[in-house]
Parts: sequence; structure tokens; C-alpha cells
Amino acid sequence: MASRSTISFVRSLQQRKFRQQEACFIVEGPKLLQELMSSSFTIQHIYSLSGWETPLLAMEYPVEIISEKELEQISALQTPNKVLAVVKTPLATQFKAPTEGLHLLIDQLQDPGNLGTIIRIADWFGFQSVICSPDTVECFNPKVVQATMGSLFRIPVHYHPLADLLIKNASAVKMSVYATLLEGENLYDHQLSKDAFIVMGNESRGMSPLLLPFVNRAIRIPEGKKNAPIAESLNVGIATGIICAEFRRQFPA
Repeated sequence: MASRSTISFVRSLQQRKFRQQEACFIVEGPKLLQELMSSSFTIQHIYSLSGWETPLLAMEYPVEIISEKELEQISALQTPNKVLAVVKTPLATQFKAPTEGLHLLIDQLQDPGNLGTIIRIADWFGFQSVICSPDTVECFNPKVVQATMGSLFRIPVHYHPLADLLIKNASAVKMSVYATLLEGENLYDHQLSKDAFIVMGNESRGMSPLLLPFVNRAIRIPEGKKNAPIAESLNVGIATGIICAEFRRQFPA
């Protein structure tokens, strides 16, 4: 049985300020718990219903059996799913700018579902990292964690000023910098680079004008029909998936 203070503490982790204050976040559901226990993340405590089939790995952690009502009280989901873990936020390490490989740069993204989907896409296509602007939604937001379906535990996600990164790249490393622009070259007619940053912008405003001068490879996802009404734009998660798929087609992992 969970105490009132426990319920209050776990519920508080649905808010960013308390996640930062406590250096913890929550992970929910059997599938995500399985992924979590296979990662290097540190589990602080597990709360589960008696019907959860506890994996052998979970025996290494404190597991507290709670009621369905208590799970509903601490869950961030509309339909709680058997088990919830409180996880320690990894200690921040000094950011080291990449000099090779494929990396997604996420600029000012606000929707948790979109960021979670993008992290999952980067994991699927074997990208080396996801680098977010400081004003992008936090990757330990419960909705982001849920949308990654475990990919958050496998692929590095950093927060760093993107302009600073691209300034240093322009002066030294010279990795290609891609972004989707209306005047860009057809993605499927373009010989891509195996060492690149791919910038994906805000859902409504697109990429920050501060980053535009550093884009040296403008690309465009071609529409499927001409001279007929079409969607105004693609969802940023869908667009990311299309672009990453073409990079991986040209450069198999």
C-alpha cells in the first residue's frame, strides 16, 4: 500500500520543475519497463499491481505492490498499465560536438508526442544521437518517454544551443548540415552525406532563422501530385521518418 507522501511524490514527477528538483522521472507499462531494465538507467523504485508478471530482472529492484486506485493516482496515463517505475535522471555529461555520423538536430519542438516519435525514428534507423535546442520539450516528460517506446534508453539525447554547435562546425569540422526548405533539391535526387546534421524545426514556425545561414544542403520532400489541392505540410515526425529512411537507404547501417 502506497503512503500519501509516496503518492504525492510520484505525482509531482509529472511536472518538469519537480523532475529537475528530484532528478527523477517516471516510466510506465510492462513493455517500457522491460526496455528500461535492459538499459544503463538507474531504477529507484517500482510500483506494480499484483497481477504484473514480474521479470527476473526486476528482482534486483525495490518493488512495491499497490492497488489499481493507487496506480491511477500516480499514473500520467489515462489508462494506467500495471506498473510504474521512478527512474534517476542520468547525470549530465559535458557535451562533445560530433565530428562524424548522422545526427538529428531538433529546434524548438514543443509537442511531446513528436519528440518521442523522432527519438524512436532515430533509434530505428541507427542514428548516432538526437541533439535538441534548450527550448525543445524535455525528453523526460512522461508523454515523450511513452512515445519513444523504449528508444530513449538506447539513443543519446542531448540539449545544447544549436547555433553554437553549427558555428563550431562551420569553422572547423565541416559536417554537412541539412534542412527541408521549399527551394531545396528533391530528397530522392540528392546524393546525401554519411556524416551530417539534419535540422528539424518547430511544428508551426519551422527552423529558427538563426540556423538558416549554416544550412549547406537544402532538401525537399516531393509532393505526390501536381496542380491539385494537397496537405499544407507534413507532420514533423513523419517528415523526419521519410528523411531518415532515405539517408539509411543511401548509407546502410
